[in-house]
Amino acid sequence: MTQDQVWGAQADEAERRRWFDPTFKIMAVKVLPGEHYVSTAGQEMIVTVLGSCVSACIWEPRLKIGGMNHFMLPESTTGDRAPVDKSMRYGNHAMEELINDLLRRGARRESLEIKVFGGGNVVSSMNTGATIPIGDRNAEFVRRYLGEEGLAVAAEDLGGLHPRRIHFFPRIGKVIRLFLKKDVERAVLSRELSYRSKLKDVPVEGDVELFT
Repeated sequence: MTQDQVWGAQADEAERRRWFDPTFKIMAVKVLPGEHYVSTAGQEMIVTVLGSCVSACIWEPRLKIGGMNHFMLPESTTGDRAPVDKSMRYGNHAMEELINDLLRRGARRESLEIKVFGGGNVVSSMNTGATIPIGDRNAEFVRRYLGEEGLAVAAEDLGGLHPRRIHFFPRIGKVIRLFLKKDVERAVLSRELSYRSKLKDVPVEGDVELFT
């Protein structure tokens, strides 16, 4: 698949999750777990909801473009080449995918402004017996990853006990974070548990070459 075909497929998928947001009076695109989306459309908002998952919102101020990812697990150790649909659940591949997508569109690595969110310890059932809760592990991972890559964090809102809704405006690099009410937590948890249970059944389709 060519890069134009990849971008076309991403655009088609985004179109199915696009709506006009009456609160912000702007077109919005939703990013789900295991996905990323780069906006070059100008007046557009990218939205996701996070429990234990983490999202990075990355902005390139010169081009006024930006993107968001959404990952559930800290990192994979499968190497530099891994199937896209198997790897985007992992933080290391999700970060590479988003950064590479921006670089392919003309962004400069040294200009990237990065803001990270999520990693909440929403409920103990997401911890799956681990000593360190998955939310904390995701938060620790993204901090370590960016440090090792020499990428500065412009802002972060990680950890805590509550889910978040993230609104990212890629034209201006602005992010609005909203904590969600208790009655929403069950829906967020249910979605993350459902996604986690499906991971092992996702078919492998194609590879992605990661930039170094």
